Amino acid sequence: MDELQKNTTNRILVVDDDALLIGEYVRCLGEDFEPPSATTTLGDLEKVLFGEETDERGAARFEVHSRNQGEAAVAAVRDAISTDQPYSIVFLDIRMPPGIDGIETSKRIREIDANINIVVVTGSLSVDPDNLGKQIPPADKIFFFKKPFHAVECRQLAAALCGKWHADLALRSANEELERRVEERTAALQQLAYFDPVTRLPNQLLLLDKLSGLIEKGEEAEGDTAVVLIDIDRFSFINETMGYESGTELLRSIGNRLSRTYRDEAEGAKGIVGRFGADEFAVLMTGIASEDDIHELAASVKRVVEEPFLIHGRDLFLKASIGVAWHPVHGRDAKSVFRCAEAALHRSMRNLEKSVTYYHSEMRYRARSKFDLEAELRGAIESGQITTWYQPQQSTVSGELAGVEALARWIRPDGSLVPPSDFIPLSEEMGISDVLFETIMRSVCADVTTWREAGSWEIPVSVNLSAHQLRNQDLVGMIKDILVDAAVDRELINLELTETVLLEDLTIAQPALHDLAAFGVGIHIDDFGTGYSSLSYLAQLPVQSLKIDQSFIAQLSDSRANTRVVEAIVALGKAMGLDVIAEGVETDQQYAIVRRLGCDLVQGYFIAKPMPAAQLRPWCVGHVDTLSIKKGSTIIDIDDARG
Repeated sequence: MDELQKNTTNRILVVDDDALLIGEYVRCLGEDFEPPSATTTLGDLEKVLFGEETDERGAARFEVHSRNQGEAAVAAVRDAISTDQPYSIVFLDIRMPPGIDGIETSKRIREIDANINIVVVTGSLSVDPDNLGKQIPPADKIFFFKKPFHAVECRQLAAALCGKWHADLALRSANEELERRVEERTAALQQLAYFDPVTRLPNQLLLLDKLSGLIEKGEEAEGDTAVVLIDIDRFSFINETMGYESGTELLRSIGNRLSRTYRDEAEGAKGIVGRFGADEFAVLMTGIASEDDIHELAASVKRVVEEPFLIHGRDLFLKASIGVAWHPVHGRDAKSVFRCAEAALHRSMRNLEKSVTYYHSEMRYRARSKFDLEAELRGAIESGQITTWYQPQQSTVSGELAGVEALARWIRPDGSLVPPSDFIPLSEEMGISDVLFETIMRSVCADVTTWREAGSWEIPVSVNLSAHQLRNQDLVGMIKDILVDAAVDRELINLELTETVLLEDLTIAQPALHDLAAFGVGIHIDDFGTGYSSLSYLAQLPVQSLKIDQSFIAQLSDSRANTRVVEAIVALGKAMGLDVIAEGVETDQQYAIVRRLGCDLVQGYFIAKPMPAAQLRPWCVGHVDTLSIKKGSTIIDIDDARG
């Protein structure tokens, strides 16, 4: 619109070697031109083309310039463009001896101004209008005007072509604005598609492209290209306790620190840093000379991430799991290398003792085996291959059977066993651990019913809950329904949770466990001593017993420090009125120590190995003189492979 207003007075160039004809152009295009007829029609046409922006008598305003030779016309058009005062039209005689003719002049003018309307004026009948469009494109900006012409025709043609010139200018401006907006939108979409909105780092898609580029360059350079993936342990716990705003700030701080460390060109770094997932980051580094350098890079990344972060006035100390793979050893393309790095990262996340894992070919075999096992596990639950075995517990005071721990077992049709350490974590990854828990729970209730029908049985049953099951909002209702359906006394059921699960999900666990305790279900704590938080949670939960983690029992004869730990746990349990169970007792020496230290119950291979439900009752008969079994505790530990 600004251009239209600026060019309301239309600049027209007339080129002819006849001075009288130039004068006629000036007369008919001048402001005083007012022929006795066609005035109204012409004025109306000009108003349609130019709106109300006309002179007092309704005529369009023209500013006429003239030249008498082609070379001078070319120079005039060039000057007009350079001063940003372009001509709308050039009326150009086809013959202007002794200089260049109108056709050559038109070609040169078009090279200078692509938008000007060129009107070739000739009295000859030999000029082909169609051929003019081919000689001097585009065809919609080259016109043919026949001599002699009437003044009204000339003025009407000028008004029409000036209107067209303004319309073309407005359309061109609109297209440029549209292109600008498209470019801005494309850039915004590019940002969304390839960059993480929180950290503004490359996302997984762009990291894949970046790695492909590094690999392509690395084929001709020395050294390997390494991929280091980082997972922030327990990031969800930080979100839940400090809020999502703090979690977001932490992600930005991690990204900024990694970027400062590994993207510093001044230090000669060749790294690319990105956000690979929700709480996962990636560092891509090229030019790695040896495996020692790769190990140093992984160790460096771990140190950088685990240095404390100050978030909203609090120091946060993180733990990171690291997975590493590199080209060309672990793959010839970016997808393969990333896949291997992910496999290594997942191994680190599952291994509490090893936070950095370097990919090796065995992981691919294990990944395939895991995939096959997933498909098999669903069928095993449905077909009843998951059964419950039981391991007795003995009272250290009377020597009588005082409890039974139930262990989940997967027995294939061919008789082979799948270790619980394989299928229990797998069920959680697959999201079917609740189904597995319900299967074990109903199996134990059925066995208890069978034992009670065969004689006196008053041993409570404790079911081990994982963090995943604890977060199930239907857990309390499901347990109550199972007990009612099986007609098992609720006092015969205990729930057992590891100390780590309780500490991480205490806000979730507390109301659920109090609800179940009020219903009559007992609460036990497993693997006690492996936690890292305050023991104040014991006073917040309706706990009845503590089970000392078997790692302490295994080293009783070797370490005085472990003996003091067990002694302290026993003293704590006694002070709080709790029973203390020692699990994993395998030797008479260990048995003697835990008995001397005051443990109430003992469990392990020294007492008995796990056995099917059908064998437990005969074993009980052989262990005691009567079928009257002392009231104790039965524990279902679906996470324990040995007992």
